[in-house]
Amino acid sequence: MPKYKKANILVVIAVLFGLFIPCLFRGAGFSLAQTSSDEEKEMEAKIRELEEKISKYRTGVATNQQRAKTLQGEISILNDEIERAELEIKRIDITIQKLDTKIGEKKVVIREIEREVDLEKTALAELIREIGKYDDVSYLEMLLARAQLSDFLSEIRSLENFQDQIQQALNKINNLKANMEQEKTVLVDEKNEQLGLKAIQDEQRAILDAKNKEKKTLLDQTKGQEQLFTQLVKKTQLDIEAVKNKLYFLKGFIGGESLRFEDAYKYAKFASIYTGVRPAFLLAILSRESELGKNVGTGTWREDMKPSQRPYYLQICEELNLSPDTYPVSKKQWYGWGGAMGPAQFMPATWLGYKDRIAEITGDNPPSPWNIKDAFVAAGLYLANKGASQQTYNVEWKAAMMFLAGGNWSKSYLSFYGDQVMILAKQFQDQIDILEGG
Repeated sequence: MPKYKKANILVVIAVLFGLFIPCLFRGAGFSLAQTSSDEEKEMEAKIRELEEKISKYRTGVATNQQRAKTLQGEISILNDEIERAELEIKRIDITIQKLDTKIGEKKVVIREIEREVDLEKTALAELIREIGKYDDVSYLEMLLARAQLSDFLSEIRSLENFQDQIQQALNKINNLKANMEQEKTVLVDEKNEQLGLKAIQDEQRAILDAKNKEKKTLLDQTKGQEQLFTQLVKKTQLDIEAVKNKLYFLKGFIGGESLRFEDAYKYAKFASIYTGVRPAFLLAILSRESELGKNVGTGTWREDMKPSQRPYYLQICEELNLSPDTYPVSKKQWYGWGGAMGPAQFMPATWLGYKDRIAEITGDNPPSPWNIKDAFVAAGLYLANKGASQQTYNVEWKAAMMFLAGGNWSKSYLSFYGDQVMILAKQFQDQIDILEGG
C-alpha cells in the first residue's frame, strides 16, 4: 500500500476517533444533565419560596419599627427577625446544595475535556509518526519511485494534507486547554463562593442565637407585662450619660479604634446636613462596615487590591504625603477584590470621584479616606446618590445593599447585609432619640 494512502487512512481514523469518542461521552451525559437541570429548577423554586417568606418578615420588621414602642411590638420584631434568620439559613443551605451540583457538573466537564485532549494528543502522535516516515526520503527519491508524475504529485498533496491535519490538531488541543483553564477558573470561583456562603450562614446562626437571647432577656425583665416594659424603657431613656459615653467601634481611621457614641453622632449629623442621609442610617452603615472590618487592617494594597485600582490608590497616598504601606486595606474576599480604604470602605477610584465634593464640605483638601469626618461625609454622599436621602425603609435598605455590592446588590444571598443595617439603624435611632430628648 502506498504510504500516502496509509497516511490518509490514519488521518481519517484519528479524526473520526477524536470526534466520535467525545460524542459518546456527551450522549451518556445527556440524561445526567437533564436530571441535574430538574434538580436545579426544584432548588430555584424552593429558594424563591423562601425569598417570599423572608420578604414578608422583613416587611413585618419595617412596619413594627414605625409603630409606638410596646412590649408586643418589640416581641413581634424579634419574632420576625428570628424567623427571617432561620429562613436565611435554610435558603443558604439550598444555595450551597445548588453550588454542590454545579461544582460536580463542572468537574465532569473538566474530566471530559481532559479525555478529549488525551485523545487528540494520541491522534496527533500517530500523524507525526506517519509523516516522520518521509523524513529520510527526498523529493527526487519519491519522484523516481513513482511510475507516473501524477502519483508523485498526489503523494506531495497527501504530505501537505498531513501538515494541515497536524496544525488543526494542535489548534484544537490549544483550544481545549484554554477551555479547560476557563472551566477550572469558574470551578475555583464557585468553591470560593460556597465557602463565603458558609461564612454568611455561620453569621446568620450567630444572629439567630443573639435574637433568641434578646427575646428571652426582654421577657424575663418584663414578665410579659406592658407596664414593666414601659418602666424599662423609661429607665433606659433616663440613662443619657450611658448612651453618650457608649463606645462606638469604627476601625480604619486616623487617631484610634473607637470613639464615644455622642461624638460619632455629631459626625453623622454633620454629614446629614449636607447629604440628607439620616444620621442613624449612616451610623448603621459605618458600624456594619466596621464589623466587617475584621478585614480592615488585614489586607495590603499590593496583594488584595485589584490592579486597576492601584494607580488611584498611589495617587491618593501621594496627595496625602503618606507611604502606600502606612494603612492596611480590606482583604480580598470570595465575592471580589479587596482594597477598600478606611472606615467607610471606599475603593480608590470611587473615593477620587467624590474627593472634590468631600473637600468642599469638610474643608479638608485633599480629604483622607482615613479621616473620620471625611469618611462620614463620603459615605453620606454615596448613600444619597443611591437614594437614601429619601429616608424610607425600602430605599435605605436598597442603598445599603448597593453600598456593599454595587451592581450585585440584588443577589438574594447578600440580603442579610441590608437587613442587619436596618436593624442597627433602629437601635441607633432609639439612642439618638434619647440624646435629643425625643
